[in-house]
Amino acid sequence: MLTIKIKNKKVKILNLIILILLMCLVFYAIGSLIFLIPIFNKKYTNKINTDNYSINTKTSFKNAWFNCYTNEEFKIASKDKAFLTYLEKELESDGFKKNKDKLIRRKKELGFCGNRKKEYEKVHSKTYATYKLNGSNNIKLNYNDEYKEDYVTFKINNKISNDVTINSNLNIKKIGEYIISYKLKLYNNYNVFLLRKVSIVDNEKPEINLLGENEITIDFGSNYKEFGYSATDNYDGDITDKVIVKNKVDTKKPGTYKISYKVTDTSGNTFVTYRIVNVRDKTNSVNIINPNIQVIDGITYVDGVLVVNKKYGLPKDYDPKVNKEALKSLKLMQADAKALNLDLSLISGYRSYSTQEELYNKYVSIDGEEKANTYSAKPGFSEHQTGLSFDVGRVDSSFANTDAAKWLEENAYIYGFIIRYPKDKTDITGYIYEPWHIRYLGKSLAKKVWDSKLTLEEYLNILLIFSTGT
Repeated sequence: MLTIKIKNKKVKILNLIILILLMCLVFYAIGSLIFLIPIFNKKYTNKINTDNYSINTKTSFKNAWFNCYTNEEFKIASKDKAFLTYLEKELESDGFKKNKDKLIRRKKELGFCGNRKKEYEKVHSKTYATYKLNGSNNIKLNYNDEYKEDYVTFKINNKISNDVTINSNLNIKKIGEYIISYKLKLYNNYNVFLLRKVSIVDNEKPEINLLGENEITIDFGSNYKEFGYSATDNYDGDITDKVIVKNKVDTKKPGTYKISYKVTDTSGNTFVTYRIVNVRDKTNSVNIINPNIQVIDGITYVDGVLVVNKKYGLPKDYDPKVNKEALKSLKLMQADAKALNLDLSLISGYRSYSTQEELYNKYVSIDGEEKANTYSAKPGFSEHQTGLSFDVGRVDSSFANTDAAKWLEENAYIYGFIIRYPKDKTDITGYIYEPWHIRYLGKSLAKKVWDSKLTLEEYLNILLIFSTGT
């Protein structure tokens, strides 16, 4: 037995403290050696392979002086940058930090690593957890299509688990590549990630709408004037300014020419259409000025005049009601006719699309479509839908022989009207002679058309040739 005799009491206490510290240091050294033996310094590897990426993980457990040190390393390999970026972000949100080409998470906890090691071995065993993506891991969707989530199959000990967190940056309203992440919680902080890529693409071609006719005929030596066009795309919207026009019309060389109109949207979808231009021979040409045809909101204007016939129609929702100026002129004309004992009673005025549809279908059921087309317009192609036309007197062929019809033909222009479908002009207008059908043009234009003895189509140089048949 060691005995130390010191007279000075203070020195005795100091030596005692030093002795205790030396004993602790020895105990710590021995303990450290015990807890650093190989059985408590284990490393495990795990690998996930998919079509788009692979994940190699290394996890080690190490004890040192009643502390369990856990070190996890994730190494991700992918040719697709979208997968790589998204998965790294997911791991960083779980506490991993980027270190060169690896993501590392270190933890220190009091106790032994034995339990932690067993947990890890359990959750990474093949019999414990199975997981896979349902459906494709690489999906392509057209812009504005709906996305259907196929989810994942996740089982723990052969029992379905719903402990899945889904994160996504998917936006079906914007073209691009998006990632859907499924975080499967195995146990405590142990998670597995599965990823699915959704590509939003635009495969729909844009459209070009040509103003005016798709095929026109012009005189030798005349100037070709472009009627105009518009272009729209389901994703880009109005892309009229991107239309490329190639015009090789040579009016000094008779023949048929194609004007091409080409437009490409931001997704690379291309649409091409053509306008056919026929240049007459010099001997068959006349000095006729080409009309200015404009289509505004589906309504055709020729030199500023609203035109409706068998070629030019109106939108289904066009609903102007009766034109007030035209109605005022009609009433004045009716009053003057009445003073002369002539009956120009209003038989029919403005008609809506649905009313014209009902009337046309009625005539077709009675006389068949071919015959009905000679005296009744298809819905959307009736002048009555403009609110500028009226049927007066009597809707009957015998009306042509009345004094009222004769007076109307000779005086309608004074009030701003013309007989819209004159006698012997069926091949031009497409309709039989209708002495009762008048169209309001305004006094100035009506007088010019009356003086020319032409139909409206002839006067505006938009000839329509129809076969009358029998």
